[in-house]
Amino acid sequence: MRIKEHPILQFERERKITFFYNGKKIEAYEGETIAAALHAAGVKTLSKSLKYLRPRGFFCGIGKCSSCLMRVNGIPDVRTCITLAEDGMVVESQERKELPSADFPNCMVEKKEVDILVVGAGPAGMSAAIEASKAGAKVLLVDENPRLGGQLIKQTHKFFGSKGEKAGVRGIKIAEELQRELDGIEILLNTTVFGYYGEKDTHMLGAANKVENILYEIYAKKVVFACGAQENMLAFPGNDLPG
Repeated sequence: MRIKEHPILQFERERKITFFYNGKKIEAYEGETIAAALHAAGVKTLSKSLKYLRPRGFFCGIGKCSSCLMRVNGIPDVRTCITLAEDGMVVESQERKELPSADFPNCMVEKKEVDILVVGAGPAGMSAAIEASKAGAKVLLVDENPRLGGQLIKQTHKFFGSKGEKAGVRGIKIAEELQRELDGIEILLNTTVFGYYGEKDTHMLGAANKVENILYEIYAKKVVFACGAQENMLAFPGNDLPG
């Protein structure tokens, strides 16, 4: 099942593609995430809990939980709800008790040196990157998602408050306005910052792009962490059951 019409958003289906899930062909559209395509194909159980093997389905949809972790093209623990499907991609479920392992024989390693590293490309992160760039700094903006905007890209409602705070403007439009101001700023999407290895006067952070199999060594004079917000997921019996 897929949404074909929306009262606010206008979209057209992209080219149809095919990927493999546990050996089975799954149809998807370019620009669609793996989890969305699986859900549309009737796959409701995306993973099982590590300890009790409880079935888990589509849950947060923004890469903040572990319900959709799968092995993609041999790489484990990929968040399929924010990873775009690609033609010929091989996706496998991780339904076992042991922790997944991986070998990265062809992993590329790239070194980045910047004045300011901004982790998170939501409204706060983009604003910080824009202001730092205006001040003359060499800026690198990193986000784990395939798109810029953070929570803004799913907010179709009009903001309230003062005009100075974008009252009457939809979140998706605010994201577009901020993106237009990012000229000259290097951006890494689908990239997760996983560790800090700073020394006296240098901030060194490790980051990984699991989609393109790239590891980054990032050296920055200053670091801004703008990791954003997420919904408060209420705890109650059965809250992780598929559907």
